[in-house]
Amino acid sequence: MHLKQLVLFPLIFITSFTFYCNPLNPKKEKNDDLVLLLGLYSLLGGSCFTGPDLWARDLVSQNSVCVPVELVGEGTNVVVYKERSLSVNYDLAKFAKDFDTITFPKLIATFGTPSDVDGDGKVKILVMDIKDGATANSAYVAGYYDPVNFFPDNFLSSIRSNYAEVLYLDGKELIAALSRDPNAFASTAAHEFQHLLRFPRMRAANQTDELWINEGTSEVASDIAGYGPQTGRMDCYSGVNDSRCSDGINGVSLIDWDNNSSNVLKQYSFAYVFMRYLYDSSGTTEAERQTFYRNTVIGSGGIRANSTGSLMSLFRTSANFNSTLLGSQNSEVFFRIYALLVTQSFGLTNSLSSVEYVNADGATATTVDLSSASGNYLLANSTTLTRIITNPVAPTVNRSSIKQGAANFYTATWGTPAMPGSTRKNYGRVTGAGNKGVFFWADSPSGFNASTKYLPTSEEGTNLSLPKKPRSLKSVIEETPTSGPTPICGIEFINDSARTFESIPIK
Repeated sequence: MHLKQLVLFPLIFITSFTFYCNPLNPKKEKNDDLVLLLGLYSLLGGSCFTGPDLWARDLVSQNSVCVPVELVGEGTNVVVYKERSLSVNYDLAKFAKDFDTITFPKLIATFGTPSDVDGDGKVKILVMDIKDGATANSAYVAGYYDPVNFFPDNFLSSIRSNYAEVLYLDGKELIAALSRDPNAFASTAAHEFQHLLRFPRMRAANQTDELWINEGTSEVASDIAGYGPQTGRMDCYSGVNDSRCSDGINGVSLIDWDNNSSNVLKQYSFAYVFMRYLYDSSGTTEAERQTFYRNTVIGSGGIRANSTGSLMSLFRTSANFNSTLLGSQNSEVFFRIYALLVTQSFGLTNSLSSVEYVNADGATATTVDLSSASGNYLLANSTTLTRIITNPVAPTVNRSSIKQGAANFYTATWGTPAMPGSTRKNYGRVTGAGNKGVFFWADSPSGFNASTKYLPTSEEGTNLSLPKKPRSLKSVIEETPTSGPTPICGIEFINDSARTFESIPIK
């Protein structure tokens, strides 16, 4: 018997007995008990409380709604339901089989086994018309994971829990997107599954992982499941083939996501490329790379990748890490791996012998030679990211200021920017032939100590500030003639309260 039914039946029995034996109201109509019981049943959630229907969050009102469902596919590890009234032109039975036999085993081999709070040993996937307020040609939520389902249900709350492992996927716009990207649906499921696998580890460690690490890892999870590479992400990173991403990652922070909302797509793209580059650089075999990624989620030696510093600590334990080439301190390692990526992304691999490096606030820049490191950590070594070599970053704006975690690319036309007189730790610059180059600030607002919580800062990283009100992606991501409406995923929920962090643009 389902746990919900074990709770419901005693409540009905007690309610019925109490009202029937109420000495203060001996003269009752014969249907009073039925009305009371039906009222209790409705209060508890009706068929969502007893099963088989499922709670889902209305992302506009932030209240839960009970969605009538029908079973469309089931395997050893997954049960797929469809909103009963929704017509879906997609083979959901095959999707269920593929998730069960491909996505599930690949991702648990990388990130560990999922929680099982309801004890059925399966992940539930609900395909529904997600209540996101989307209109024609606007951005829409392609899918999400709601951690409220990790906690027991509270029938007095407006946000209800299925107390089960549940993923939500859109059955309308995301299905329509399959005409442009045949992997969009399965890729979204893999992306969300990483969030489901990660949340219990965050909860157990009492941590909130930095958003760029969590989302970048989910982006790579789609690759690991077999639905990559994310060519749209790489093109946006470089600023090619997508009018929404003109100028690419030029001036965009990898780490500080509380800045201009027009950068959202670029930040997801930057997070994907960086986390993919780190994944590929961590080992020479798939097993070695999986071990590194598993440690970032589950933890190793008491450290999880909840912060930039923790991520670097774990990278330093990976099979392919070379301290002679990358250094032995988290700050130094991050500077060097960041420098290697952005320099190669701009076609400046041959200029890595003279990288200017500021190792402390106010210090004078020194020169470090990363040419040897490039051999071990060549972008070309990643078969996934070679598209960036073919389509390097194409800057269109001459940036006059620098943000923490950002790289400013410059061309010969703009001239070489001077190193600011008041230098900051982890400033860096690489200049190639014809004064083409990149000036970057490979620093983290939270510092580089392992397991330090993320503290947002101003865009220039100079003053601590309270987080700004989260942005709505619907105001910044719109349809283009070639891409169609943009799917976004998610809402990140922490405990029982909703926080509309920037969701995940899938493609």
